Amino acid sequence: MSRPIDGLPGARPAAIAPGSFTVIVRTQGRRPRSLREALDSIAAQTHDHVDTVVVVHGDTAATSDVREQIGARAGVTVVNTTDTGRGAPLNVGLRAAAGDYVCFLDDDDLAEPNWIAEAATAAGSAPGTIVRSVTATQAWATDGSEQPARPMGEIEHPFPDHFDLLAHMSVNNTPICALAYPRLALEELDLWFDETLPVYEDWDLLMRAAMLLGVTSIPAVTTLYRRLDSGNADTAATVAEWEQAHAAVVDRLSAAEVVLPAGDARRLAGTHFEPGSRSRHERELTELHSEMAQLTRSPVRMVKALGGRLRQSARNRR
Repeated sequence: MSRPIDGLPGARPAAIAPGSFTVIVRTQGRRPRSLREALDSIAAQTHDHVDTVVVVHGDTAATSDVREQIGARAGVTVVNTTDTGRGAPLNVGLRAAAGDYVCFLDDDDLAEPNWIAEAATAAGSAPGTIVRSVTATQAWATDGSEQPARPMGEIEHPFPDHFDLLAHMSVNNTPICALAYPRLALEELDLWFDETLPVYEDWDLLMRAAMLLGVTSIPAVTTLYRRLDSGNADTAATVAEWEQAHAAVVDRLSAAEVVLPAGDARRLAGTHFEPGSRSRHERELTELHSEMAQLTRSPVRMVKALGGRLRQSARNRR
């Protein structure tokens, strides 16, 4: 058994220390300069055993264009898929990958030179687990194009340094480019990206895999997610699509048995769940919102309620 990492018990037998990595790059071929920049950042890795699978999400003409755009590059294979959805090209890349571990980089993201080396070191200390590093973000302008043209602000670090399973139950705090998955473990457990999800396909796979494989977190910043002013997934999908996909991921988590990291039972106990229902804190928050909505409809009632709360607060301090 792999040793527990970040409190999650590993479910796979320890394998040989990983040496080779395959990077899967998803592209539609509409960002030629950005794609070349992404591939250049992969070529600059300090780790020796890295190959790249570029998955073109489009027709054969788009694939031909991509091959022409990037030219001949050692260790780079270009494949194609015409299937719809964000998950399909990722699954095509997984089937074409040969490395011990697989990583992912979209055509508008960049990798630091230490990306694969950091993942290899961490994976070597805990074979069979998922490796999670840290992704920085930066706003970029497209200047009317579909690819990053120039930075618009400082580099930011909005994501935590470690993987927290309970925190990830409600929101994804790990971009796909921060992850390295043990490839054979995914295959053996039949873990693939859900091709029916319009978004959140990365969060969905991470949650299903993390509870089986465990997660090794490292604080190193290894990738840069460039937030474009147009053309990102958050603007390409509608609010309804995001909400429906979020609900689908949570429903799948709710339907499965959940393996918790050590120490999280105490965190759950602190939420005071009511038998067969939601937590007491959630109920109290809903009641507070309802009370505030009623008070704001009547200024007189709101002033009286506020005065009562202030008087009670003053008494409590005596």
